[in-house]
Amino acid sequence: MSESPLLESGGAVAVTDLSKDKRLAGVLMALYLAAFLVSLDRAVFAPLLPAIANDFKVPIVAVGLAVTAYTLPYGLFQLAYGPLADRSGKLAVMRWSFLVFAFGTGLCGVAMALPVLDALRAITGACAAAVVPLSLAFIGDAIPYQRRQPVITNLMGATSAGNALSAAFGGIIGQFLSWRALFGLYGIVSLLVAVALFRTSGSPGKARGPVQTKAERNYGQVLRLRQAQLLFLLVGLEGVVNFGAFTYLGAYLQQQFQIDYLLVGLVLACYGIGTLATSRVVRLALGHLGEANLVLFGGALFAIGYLALLPISWWPLTIPPMLAMGAGFALFHSTLQTRATELVPALRGTSVALFAFSLFLGGGIGTAVLGAMINAVGYPPMIAVSGAGLLAITAIARRTW
Repeated sequence: MSESPLLESGGAVAVTDLSKDKRLAGVLMALYLAAFLVSLDRAVFAPLLPAIANDFKVPIVAVGLAVTAYTLPYGLFQLAYGPLADRSGKLAVMRWSFLVFAFGTGLCGVAMALPVLDALRAITGACAAAVVPLSLAFIGDAIPYQRRQPVITNLMGATSAGNALSAAFGGIIGQFLSWRALFGLYGIVSLLVAVALFRTSGSPGKARGPVQTKAERNYGQVLRLRQAQLLFLLVGLEGVVNFGAFTYLGAYLQQQFQIDYLLVGLVLACYGIGTLATSRVVRLALGHLGEANLVLFGGALFAIGYLALLPISWWPLTIPPMLAMGAGFALFHSTLQTRATELVPALRGTSVALFAFSLFLGGGIGTAVLGAMINAVGYPPMIAVSGAGLLAITAIARRTW
């Protein structure tokens, strides 16, 4: 494996032992916490939709649009932060973005009208988009290539933990306190992490030399590739049918089984647990199955999990399908994501940004479209369409490998 371009340009700091560099270790810990909170925040709406709808006296689908208000800016701003960070420094951009995220999240708890909540979620989504990609870029600047993977693994572990705990945490707070208390608590904790980011003094953040300072990253060069066009279309459609449908699963569970917010959150958390547990064995599965079969097996498991929810009449039986959906997502999505990193090796950052943009753009569109479908025909047809859509996406993806 060749050395990273950052090392060749002098952009990385020669850190051989993080335990001996307390300053950098402090920066990394703050980044891990920020990534955890952003991941926790992104999926917390699902178990709380009924409570928010009841508070504002609006249909659940109207509250679902607050998810679209968050995910669309989250995807769109992935494309903007790279050039901005190249000019101003990654830590500087993250500090101010996360500070606005903290205030916006806290203010969600006192929003008195749904349009205000939508606007605040749009602002927090736009600011949250800076955290994970710029953390990865900062790590690329600060850590030599040969010692970088464990640090990136820690960052991905923080995001996975946030995704796994978000639904359960939302359900617990929603049951015993309120959705307003949840956002207030998020805001306070996020503000503390923002203060920690401002107190850090890590200097890496602007790469030296021309390799990383090309603000005009050539998105067109990636988008002209037929393989890239198909991959981004697939992941965008995945966002439509999965992110869009998952937004309303909490409301479906409450309506179908008449269970409280705590149980809704715990059931939805099984999706995150399935994802987190399976992510630990992806490499082993890849060795046994290969990429093409991993796409097929993961996508089929993903789709069957959705479809298996439909005939269930007792809520504990929804747990295995939720675990299967999370496991399928880990296998299917990680394979697509890996392919994105190899589209144009010289433009990995550009490729990954477009991948994330497509995913969250699809998620925002899916939340709106599937919400309208629920209004027209109810929850079961929406779940059936999502499961069937995932089967179709899996078949197309398998044929391209």
